[in-house]
Amino acid sequence: MDEAFIDLRENAEAGVGGDTFWPSFTDIMMVVVMIFMMASTVLVIRNWDLVQELRATIEAERQAEELARSMTEASATLEEQLAQAQHINSGFRMQLMRAEENKRSMQTRLSAREQQILALTKEQQQLAASLQQSRRSSQLDADRLARLNTEREQLAATLAAEQERLRQVFSELAASDQTSREQAVELAGLRQDYSSSTQQLDVLQGEYDDIKVRYDRLTRPARSAKGKYVVTVRYWKENGKDQLRFKDADEESYSVVTRKELYRRLSKLKEEQSGKLYVKLIIPDDSGLSYTEAWGFTLDVLDKYDYYHQK
Repeated sequence: MDEAFIDLRENAEAGVGGDTFWPSFTDIMMVVVMIFMMASTVLVIRNWDLVQELRATIEAERQAEELARSMTEASATLEEQLAQAQHINSGFRMQLMRAEENKRSMQTRLSAREQQILALTKEQQQLAASLQQSRRSSQLDADRLARLNTEREQLAATLAAEQERLRQVFSELAASDQTSREQAVELAGLRQDYSSSTQQLDVLQGEYDDIKVRYDRLTRPARSAKGKYVVTVRYWKENGKDQLRFKDADEESYSVVTRKELYRRLSKLKEEQSGKLYVKLIIPDDSGLSYTEAWGFTLDVLDKYDYYHQK
């Protein structure tokens, strides 16, 4: 060992020949302690980095949860606005259907009235032709009486009586003609008054329905799907048959149902939700339904099951 390595320790020569075990052990322990301290320092630095990364991860998770919560609230608000817009659109569509149905009804009544006018005109023409025929016959009778008067003087009194009778017949015919014309005018006026009264009644009924809806809207809070259990019902007609589709709140697609099954499911949901059932009705533009059918179905479903229409 003395030939291979040079002893760099202080007082190396003084210790030659003495016991060198403990100084060597001290040096070894010092090296071990330094290695331990370096390893501890490395571990502390790594643990600190891990703690920083863990804190950053927790903060990122918190921000992600906050963003997801805000997105959920925004989605719920948009869904509520969409449901309200669809409900308003259905109301407008029903009003349009009612206007179209009133238009068709007015056209039908106008057509019937034209037919009545044509019938009355034809009847008047027949009466005029009959009166003309009667007048021609009366004129022929008068000419015949005149010839008989010249030929048979002995029948003058009889002819005078016949002439008086003819004058009375003419008077009666004229009075009958005047009465017929007055009755026809009176009948036309009555029919016109009846038609006007019917139209006014229809208009008043429509105005009453609109006023009732507006009054209900003014006296009650607005119908809203917020915080409610929302189900969707689609209704239309195809080849003259009712088509019903139902979608529950937790369902992604519609299911085909009959009217009996629809009422059964709505009754069950009404009992389960206890005043929180919101029924969203959708009637397509090309539904094939009349205003009476669409409005009757809407009132029936809402009055029975929707929270807003319960007493």
